[in-house]
Amino acid sequence: MNACGTSAPDVFIPNRQQPMRITLRQLSVFRSLYETHRVSASAARLHLSPSALSQSLKELESALGARLFVRESKGLTPTPAALTLLPYATLLVDKAGEVEALFAEAGEGRAGTLAVGANRRFGIYVLSRRLMHMKRRMPAIETSLMIEDNDVVEDAVAGHLIDVGFISGRPTNPDLDGFPCFEDRFAFVVGLGSPLMSAYVTARELSDATWVLEREQRTQRDVLAHLEARGIRIRHSVTMDTMGAVKRAAGTGLGVALLPYLSVREEILRGDLVEIMKPASTELADSQKIWAVWRRDAEGALRSAFFQACSIEPIA
Repeated sequence: MNACGTSAPDVFIPNRQQPMRITLRQLSVFRSLYETHRVSASAARLHLSPSALSQSLKELESALGARLFVRESKGLTPTPAALTLLPYATLLVDKAGEVEALFAEAGEGRAGTLAVGANRRFGIYVLSRRLMHMKRRMPAIETSLMIEDNDVVEDAVAGHLIDVGFISGRPTNPDLDGFPCFEDRFAFVVGLGSPLMSAYVTARELSDATWVLEREQRTQRDVLAHLEARGIRIRHSVTMDTMGAVKRAAGTGLGVALLPYLSVREEILRGDLVEIMKPASTELADSQKIWAVWRRDAEGALRSAFFQACSIEPIA
């Protein structure tokens, strides 16, 4: 009774004299009882004994200083205090479940954040496309991509700035581990039906062929240096403004082109271009392969999921 002689309402009034001692288990018990109205049903749902469930409810009511249910013949009837508590209990229990699921997925490599770095050729021609496919397959994994020179990428992995890097050649830092996953070399390509599509093409035949070159001077210098090292001297050539134009011209039969393998890998696989004078994988030096690298002490679940989603695996 209050001072006016009326009964005090049964409302949710926490005891603020002592710190709250509410547990998620108590809130889970409360929510289940609110939904089922029966101790036996809630005990079965939560895999608890009826006595353990009743004890959790008793502890929660004691901590809150309020009665939450009235026992009647048809079951448990929620009190006004229970109505007040319900949205808070639901929010906390659901959020706790989300946290558990989040960390479970992260532990299994199905969720999390992964920072990736790559050198320019691999980042532009391979990884940028594969990350888009991965995002559709595994939306719970957030990725970022840094495209830089080999040394910068390797240092970023070692310095904990990124989780995985892709560089040309074996890593030099002893704290890093990795494996070769793509060929990083030049490829001679022609269009389907070219007379150069023979088992063996001589340097003289290539010297007499028409070459399709990219107009950019640095790229031309790299190509010419590579050809001269193999005894090939270009006599006839046409130039194109972009690498894409070079690939299209070679594909239509205009001539032969020498391009980074990573830039024409997809076209070769589709049959738009044909590679000639392809070296055996065992003939390639480590410097002619892209290596995936990571810190030896780094967790592997998320990295493994990333490799699988992007179809990245070791090569010979």
